[in-house]
Amino acid sequence: MKEKIYNLFDEQVPDDFAKILSQKQKERRFDYMEKKTNHWGLFWKLAIAVFLIVIMGGMIFSYQSNQLYSTIELDVNPSIEIKVNKKDRVISCTALNEDAKDIIKDMDFKDADIDLALNAIIGSMVTKGYLNDITNSILISVDNKDEKEAEALRQRLSSKIDAILNSDKIEGSVLSQTITNKQSEAEEIADKYHISLGKAEYILEVIKNRPLLKVEDLVNLSINEINVLTQGAEVNINKQGNASTKAYIGEDKAKEIAFNHAGVKNPEYVEVEFDTEDGLIIYEVEFYDNTYEYDYEINAIDGTIIKNNKEKEDKKDNNVVTGNYISETKAKEIALNHAGVKNPTNLTIELDREDNEYSVEFYDDTYEYDYEINATTGKIIKYDKERENKPTTNNTKYISEAKAKEIALNHAGVKNPTNLTIELDSEDNEYSVEFYNNGYEYDYEINATTGKIIKYDKERDHD
Repeated sequence: MKEKIYNLFDEQVPDDFAKILSQKQKERRFDYMEKKTNHWGLFWKLAIAVFLIVIMGGMIFSYQSNQLYSTIELDVNPSIEIKVNKKDRVISCTALNEDAKDIIKDMDFKDADIDLALNAIIGSMVTKGYLNDITNSILISVDNKDEKEAEALRQRLSSKIDAILNSDKIEGSVLSQTITNKQSEAEEIADKYHISLGKAEYILEVIKNRPLLKVEDLVNLSINEINVLTQGAEVNINKQGNASTKAYIGEDKAKEIAFNHAGVKNPEYVEVEFDTEDGLIIYEVEFYDNTYEYDYEINAIDGTIIKNNKEKEDKKDNNVVTGNYISETKAKEIALNHAGVKNPTNLTIELDREDNEYSVEFYDDTYEYDYEINATTGKIIKYDKERENKPTTNNTKYISEAKAKEIALNHAGVKNPTNLTIELDSEDNEYSVEFYNNGYEYDYEINATTGKIIKYDKERDHD
């Protein structure tokens, strides 16, 4: 019975154990493959993420490497502009004139450190003769949106350049400035004369202290020549070392040439001034004997007499002091420095030989200044400062005083006026310009808006 029952049960229940076992094995293989597939999927996802990070990092690095942070200009006579990123790596190096092309030809500074670039550029200037013991001045101008960053970079680079020159046994004169706050006038000058913005800024600073100099007198001069012209003047620029004067004959030689040509043995009232004329550096030599006044312009490099004039001197009183006078420029400098005035207006100066003194008068926005200065020693004898009540002006856009003077002097054909005064009459909208030269007095009335000469007069000075 038991056997029959077992046989019946076997017949009624199918033998699916093998199938079930086979199915379980399939399910295990499927789970394994799914896990394996998921593992490789995660790997590729991670790989793609890393790839994208690398690409993005490279793009960011490339952007930062080419993002302008500071602009540096180097001026000797060659003018070069260098743009750097935040890490002081060079983005670009551009020649701003023909001489500069010769300096940086075949040089690729892309991504180079600024110190390395400076070494190469200064070295090339030395090798090609632009920097040496005779022309030893270089101007560096730094532009950065952050004034503190600009100043820090200026200090570091000026010290670096000085060290490079010293290593080449050159006693350099390194001039440096920041130009973050650009003057619109400087930008106009740079565009008009095709010079660097840094050189234009420097020229404007020079003219503030040498108001008889003009922009066109200076734009074609080298930095060393401008530096020599302003020796001893208060120019608002950082300076290490002095400009070399080895290329020039010197004041004593200039006087000797003038005296010999004039045939004067014992001149009186000798005045010598370093100046510029038509792009040349010259010595202006003025002196007197008992009968005549002599004026000479002498090429400062080779001693050639460029211009000379001899004029009868009408002296009213023989009781005058003889000797060498300080120049008008020096007397003005003494007065302006004492007053702390950088941009005077209506400045006049007159030499009283009988009293041996200069009378200097000028104005700023608030005060009128009067100085009496010993013409031999430069000592201030007397000075006065009082509040100036100036009339209010309308909103008319006037030409500058410098422009009005330039118009008058150019029309008169006068290069070196004396006792020049200028006054703006806002009511009549005109400048009144008066000056003297070679025995003549000149008077001009100039439209203050258009610059047109309204009226002018020239007559012999009988003083």
